[in-house]
Amino acid sequence: MFVKSTLSKNPQKIFESEQKQNLPSVGERVRKMCEELGPTFVKLGQILSTRTDIVTENVAKQLQKLQDSVAPFSFADAKQMIETELGDTIENLFAEFNTTPVASASMSQVYAARLFSGPKVAVKVQRPDIRQCIETDLDILEKLAKLVDKYSKYGQLYDFTGMVAEFRRVMQQEIDFTKEGENTDFFRESVASQPNIRVPKIKWVYTTQKVLTMDFVEGIKINNLAALSAAGVDTSKIAYEFTNSLIKQILENGVFHADPHPGNVFIVDQKYVEFIDLGMVGTVNNRFRRQLNDLVLGIATRNTLKIAQSITDMDVEDADVNMDEFVRSLDSLLDEYLYVPLGEVNIASVFTSVFQLAGAYQMKIPREFTLVAKCLGTAQGVVEQLDPNVSILAIAEKTVKGILYDYIKTDDFKNEMRTFALDWTDVLKGIPSSLITFMRRLQKNDYAVELKVRNLERMEQNIERMFNRISFAVVLLAVCIVMAGVIISAGYSNFGNSDPDIYNLSAFALGAGLLISIIIVFGIVISMVKSSKKNKRK
Repeated sequence: MFVKSTLSKNPQKIFESEQKQNLPSVGERVRKMCEELGPTFVKLGQILSTRTDIVTENVAKQLQKLQDSVAPFSFADAKQMIETELGDTIENLFAEFNTTPVASASMSQVYAARLFSGPKVAVKVQRPDIRQCIETDLDILEKLAKLVDKYSKYGQLYDFTGMVAEFRRVMQQEIDFTKEGENTDFFRESVASQPNIRVPKIKWVYTTQKVLTMDFVEGIKINNLAALSAAGVDTSKIAYEFTNSLIKQILENGVFHADPHPGNVFIVDQKYVEFIDLGMVGTVNNRFRRQLNDLVLGIATRNTLKIAQSITDMDVEDADVNMDEFVRSLDSLLDEYLYVPLGEVNIASVFTSVFQLAGAYQMKIPREFTLVAKCLGTAQGVVEQLDPNVSILAIAEKTVKGILYDYIKTDDFKNEMRTFALDWTDVLKGIPSSLITFMRRLQKNDYAVELKVRNLERMEQNIERMFNRISFAVVLLAVCIVMAGVIISAGYSNFGNSDPDIYNLSAFALGAGLLISIIIVFGIVISMVKSSKKNKRK
């Protein structure tokens, strides 16, 4: 009953009504439901928080608060997991081990420990039976997705079965801590050129699929403004370093932290931004990265044509889109950003709007775009707290221009220009001979021009109907004339008391004319009916 009444009302009115009655909003209830259902639905909620084309803005904001903060499991279970996975007792493995977890998430919890060699480490332990729980949840989601795809109009637009398949892949990676370790090493290499960015090192000797050991990060969460201020941290500089790093990760390196929420980013020694929890790492291939660069540059310069071209290039379904209409829609969409200073444009909101518009035109954007939008959306919230004057779009524009400038100086660009020049040289060389051949054929009348008319079949149908009507009218007119002539002749004959044979002949002519006219009219009617049926079949 509640579901029916909710769906029948405007979401904004529902939200306002809930506020007046001091009731938890739909978004809050969805968030709490995800938390209660467990780790699979927490992760699903985090992904849906970026899909405002599927959920309302209020629900998306609530789902963004899902940061895996749940009640811890017992140390006895954690101890058993560690000793089973590492093949020895905790006392033999670690010089010190704090039995109270420093963090607890939906899939794991973290303990502080110290190795016998001296370094302090963080030991991440997977929750018992979490794999079986996740597999069960994924099976349920898979069945629901198939039902939605089969019986709902939204299935064709969003491909929920494909989403669940991708979600399964992400979750299977997250419950394999060796994969997270590999992601961490890969990510560290990709940001090595950024001096103020750090990533903890993995202790592979103490790492398995269910236990992950790495450097212990002693710092301040990036959104803890009070602690940052007390430590004398320049939040404006941190906001810039954090944003600049993410933009370079996406647009330059092609490897980025896909979940940079405040719980995964720490400020160390007042100036270093350290990323942790690399369970979700996004990758962007060269082709998609160029398309993203074009999209960002188009947004920054308000170039609608460039934006439209970059979006259609991203479309994996190669949808048949009317570009003129699409550009007009983009113009309307971007009107609200045209008169806003570049520093105040929320790039995450623009990306989300663009994603929605692409869906409306039946285009399917690669999943990497969703991860990029999620990453930038999360970063936007963090940056606004640190320094609202720091613009993600302005930094992105600067990065794109730097990438283009650096690319111009590379050998790859020179090779592309060389290939381009050679291709056009071949084209130009072929033009004179093609023109000569064309002129000679014209002289010999060897060319036939073929014209194609749009909606030719409909035009033929209209012309056929018109001639049928004209024929019908002409026949009726002829019948009327013949009948009039015969009647006049018969009347004249009677009036003048002429020969009866003439009268009989007139009567015979009248009957024959009427019979022939009826046959002709009947034939035209049949022809019109057949033509109508034939057109309908077409």
